[in-house]
Amino acid sequence: MVNRLLRPLRRWPVLEAALSRLAGRFTTWPSDDFGRFVGARMTGASAGGRAVLPPTSEPMRSPPPVSIAPATFEMRFMKLQAQGRFDEMWEMLAEDAQRAWGGRDAFIKGMPRLNDDMELLDMQVVSVNVLEGWTDRVHQRTYRNVAQMVMRYRVRQQWREWTFDREVHLIPAAGGWRTLCYPAATKAVSSAGSR
Repeated sequence: MVNRLLRPLRRWPVLEAALSRLAGRFTTWPSDDFGRFVGARMTGASAGGRAVLPPTSEPMRSPPPVSIAPATFEMRFMKLQAQGRFDEMWEMLAEDAQRAWGGRDAFIKGMPRLNDDMELLDMQVVSVNVLEGWTDRVHQRTYRNVAQMVMRYRVRQQWREWTFDREVHLIPAAGGWRTLCYPAATKAVSSAGSR
């Protein structure tokens, strides 16, 4: 039916090319269906030549986002600390914590290190809770969707071995989580007291 209507127009190539261009302005090709179109038949000198062909391969799609569990993130953070890789740890800090440290160099110098005779034997996640909201009372900041975890660490120093628990908080950020690891409170108190 459409061909029968367009047959008289094919006698005038300029008019056919103009109608093809006009129709092209009102229609679009879905990006995932683009491969089935091989070319557009356009005749006449004013048509502008042969239409550009679509790529022969499928378009590259971005990989699906990978979600990292809060416990996995915290365990990686602690392993980096045990290995003394503080430069890599810096990228894992939340922006508020980075500001509190005063910069990457201050963080690398001030982050607690394991003594040469101390060894981190084991880390375990005791509990993980994702809270709708949480207020850090020490720093007077409120966060949303916070992962609150209790971690259990087992360490050995020379012949002594002990276990301790620590509560940590992670906030969501691009690419996963960021930790709220602030400078030790004793440093803040001692520097405030010295003023």
